[in-house]
Amino acid sequence: MGFDGVVKPRLLLIHGWLHSRKRYLPLARALADRYDVVLQPLPGYDDIGRPTRTGGHLAWYADQVAGRIRRQRPQVVVGFSMGGQILLRALQDRTLTLPWAVFSNTPYPALAPINGLVRRGWPVAWGLRAVQKAPRPLGKGLVDLFARQTVRDHRLVDDLFYEDACRVKPAVAAASAQELARGIDRVAPLKHTAAVVTGSGHDRLVPLAQARHLARDLAVPLVTFPEAGHTVVLDALADYVSFLGLLARRL
Repeated sequence: MGFDGVVKPRLLLIHGWLHSRKRYLPLARALADRYDVVLQPLPGYDDIGRPTRTGGHLAWYADQVAGRIRRQRPQVVVGFSMGGQILLRALQDRTLTLPWAVFSNTPYPALAPINGLVRRGWPVAWGLRAVQKAPRPLGKGLVDLFARQTVRDHRLVDDLFYEDACRVKPAVAAASAQELARGIDRVAPLKHTAAVVTGSGHDRLVPLAQARHLARDLAVPLVTFPEAGHTVVLDALADYVSFLGLLARRL
C-alpha cells in the first residue's frame, strides 16, 4: 500500500551483473505511482555479505528470489541480464506461483560475446581486484571502458558503474560470470506464469538474437527497445517505464 492508501501491485526488480540496487532506483521512483517496488539484494554485489552455499551462486540467488516470491507474493518480477537468468532458474520450481515475469536482456542460453574470457573466472577476479586497488582515475578509466560496451549513449556512463565495481566481491562476480558463460539448460514454456522477454537493438553483450531465442523457447512475446544498449534502464528509461506501466494495466 502506498502513502496515498491505494493498494498497488508489487513489483520485484532483480539487478544484473556488476550492478547494485542503486542502478535501478530511478526506475523504482518512476514506477512508484503504479507499483509497490521492491529491489532484490544479491549478496556479494550489494555489500551485504556473500552467497553462503557453494556449487552455484546463481542457483543460490534463485533460491533467495523464490523465497521472497513466496513471502511477498509480487504480481510482477523483472530480471535484468544476470537477474533474468536468476529468475529463470527460480521458476524451474513448478510450485512457485507468480502472475508475471519479465526477462530483460537476459543471456540465453549463455553469455556469448565474451564467453572465452569469463569461463576461466580468474581474469574477471584479477581485473576487479586491480580496479579496486588502483588509484581512482586509473580504476575508473578501466571500468568506463567496459561500461561503454553496455550503453549506446556513452554520455550515460556515470560514477555508479565504478562505485558498483569497487563494492562487488571479485570472487563472487567471477563465479557468477563463469556460470553465465556456462549457461542454462533450454527452458520450456512456463505453465503457471505469464511472461514477456525484452531485448535491445544495440546490445553488445546479449544480442537481440538471444532475446528472440528465449522468447521462442518460452512461447511468449518479445518487446524490443531498438535504440537501447544492454543497460536498457539508462538508454531507454522512459520507454521502459511506459512498458511496465502498460503491464500494470493488465494486472
